[in-house]
Amino acid sequence: MFGPGKVKFEIRPIYKKREYNKKKNKKSNLVRGFKYAGIGIATVLLMILVYFHQQTGIWFKASILEAPQPFNGTVLPVSKVPDWTHWTGDHYTTHYSEISASNLVDLPNYDLTKMQFPDSQLVWGNSSHDIIRNTKITYPVVYLGNYELDHQENAGSHLAVDIKMPVGTPIHAIANGRVEKVSMEEDSFGHHIVIVHPNVPDPNGGTTTLYSCYVHMDEIHVVEGETVLKGEQIGTSGNTGNSTTPHLHFQIDRMSAPWHPYWPFSWSESQAAGLSFFEAVNAGLGLGNAQNNTINPMNYVTSNLGIYSMASNNTGGIDNPAGNSDNNTDNENQETSDDQENTETNSGDPEIEVIDVNDSSNDQIDTSLFTFSLTGESASLINNGVTITAVDNSNQISQLSDNDEIRVELDGVGNLTKKVFKKSDFNNNTIQIIIKSSEVGIANVTVGKSSHQINFIDQIPQISGFRIDHDGHFQKNTVEVIKVVAVDTNGSIVPAVSFTGTVSLTFKEGSGTLTPDRLSVNNFVNGQATVRVTAPNENDIIIRAQNGALVGESSSISAEDAVVFSDVSKSHPNYEAVRYLYENGVISGYGDGTFKPENTVNRVEALKMLMLAFNVGVGPNGELKFSDTDNSAWYATTLATAVAKEIVRGYDDGTFKPANTVNKAEYLKMIFETNNIELTDSIAANPYADVPKDAWYAPYAYLTNKKNLLDVTNNILDPANGMTRGDVAETIYRLKYVLDNSLVTYSK
Repeated sequence: MFGPGKVKFEIRPIYKKREYNKKKNKKSNLVRGFKYAGIGIATVLLMILVYFHQQTGIWFKASILEAPQPFNGTVLPVSKVPDWTHWTGDHYTTHYSEISASNLVDLPNYDLTKMQFPDSQLVWGNSSHDIIRNTKITYPVVYLGNYELDHQENAGSHLAVDIKMPVGTPIHAIANGRVEKVSMEEDSFGHHIVIVHPNVPDPNGGTTTLYSCYVHMDEIHVVEGETVLKGEQIGTSGNTGNSTTPHLHFQIDRMSAPWHPYWPFSWSESQAAGLSFFEAVNAGLGLGNAQNNTINPMNYVTSNLGIYSMASNNTGGIDNPAGNSDNNTDNENQETSDDQENTETNSGDPEIEVIDVNDSSNDQIDTSLFTFSLTGESASLINNGVTITAVDNSNQISQLSDNDEIRVELDGVGNLTKKVFKKSDFNNNTIQIIIKSSEVGIANVTVGKSSHQINFIDQIPQISGFRIDHDGHFQKNTVEVIKVVAVDTNGSIVPAVSFTGTVSLTFKEGSGTLTPDRLSVNNFVNGQATVRVTAPNENDIIIRAQNGALVGESSSISAEDAVVFSDVSKSHPNYEAVRYLYENGVISGYGDGTFKPENTVNRVEALKMLMLAFNVGVGPNGELKFSDTDNSAWYATTLATAVAKEIVRGYDDGTFKPANTVNKAEYLKMIFETNNIELTDSIAANPYADVPKDAWYAPYAYLTNKKNLLDVTNNILDPANGMTRGDVAETIYRLKYVLDNSLVTYSK
């Protein structure tokens, strides 16, 4: 955190302190003569340097220094941080070197979804919640955030990411570059380093020069003008300057910033606004300046991890993405021979080949797996052109060559004015897609894994009232999301909302908090406005929306029943999937009232769940010809049907191994074969970083990625790992949702 105080910006020479052994030897007059002559020469040189500095404002250094190495990707600024949820030490007084390795973890991913997860829904002792809690603690202040610790970007003008860590944590250069500035000041930014990185990818396309800034440090191991390599340790973290707690203030400035590290407002500007330093940041003073002159540092670093080959001569480098461990599988999976198309594998049990993302066999980019943010009208008059804006928030296009293509697919009515885009078509990571239709109907536009639906109509109706959409339930003191929808006399959504004044939201029954409690026209996007509701008790609630004669009421919203399983609370990532499958008779729990979502599933259990979920009729008992199965076993009819439908086949040695844990590669084949989903003819690139495009299971992995059936970290599938009960429930739930709603990909 950058504390209050007057911000100083100055350029001055910095010297590293060195200790010399002094010997009191007698010196000859000749030596003394050289000494005094040397002092005279040094004095003249110093006068020249001072004059040059007075004329130019900089110290003479850069023109005679070695050029930085070309850009070859990024690494994280820090490798390990304490496991805040389990370490019991005092981070104010404990030095990094005093913390045992068992209490350190990889730097968590900078994941806003985890950071914005409600604290009230976190459960102690839940491993997935521990990860969320650790992420929240590690990143107390996000990019363009505030000091309210709400983890909301663009809510303030703090233009860096604060990373909590004890004093003495090793800090590394994120990319090749040259040290532009070293400062040992004791106020303001404290001890800090600025490194210039020329000719690096610009998040908005092309190349640019960026400045990485490491602020509030303790030790500094570099000097101005020094060339550094990606991953090289440049110092250690601290608590110097105007800082309230040990941490690293990590910032990346653009060339447009007038100084480095940049700050978006001056002391006089905050005083003129009647705000203290913290109040100014929380109010977003200078937010536009921050947006124009800086970029999100963690997004930039993580988007360039693993894309470029790594330098072999880094010292103390960190080439692995956050949270990514060794991906070798060590005989945990069997792979089929080339002529095998089924999930089962040879009895020799060769391991799955897991290759690095930089393997030469993956020199192509599969843009069909890119994710874009698509916005635009959801309804339009026929014969009107509709513009859909596609934004690449993850800077995926930086991977593309000039000839790589991003194709736009259209299903339904209408025509696209342009179907193929290239890297050069993107402006600020954004393209615009235009569709026109002369007939009434639905148009589905797909770019990569993302899709947008437009309803073409022949006339736009007027608003006759409001509809309030909800899931029928709430939990006490937990935020629930509802939608206020503008509708016509037929109850259909009115995409182009127009009314005077505001829509007032109140509780007709029950009580609670509505945020916001008044809606203007600007709150409605494609006819819908999002409202957050919190109820303090378990009494039923009814919400009313009114704008003059335009009125709408929700149906009764009830307090949610107790959770189905004691170990799957509403905050559990698989909650919706588990509840849905339980209510539909697909899964059941254990006698103690638990579901045990982390337990793995064996091969016949997976088949049973899949065939129940997707309504695959089970035939009469058939004779199982496997040497290790029992025709009277509970799974016999399920397995016999699966074999008859060619969902599974078995091993070449005549076994099926029903009790073996089903790994992800095997399971993904099962789920797609159960639904007779057509596979992709050819795969341009590795569907995941650890799935070669020519692996037997690659087509199934590709569909999994395309349809977003599994949440993964750092694009790692771990195909040899066993499927858990939670993962099986989640994949079934997501695929059913995609199929039932004719979607390209699943989105929460």
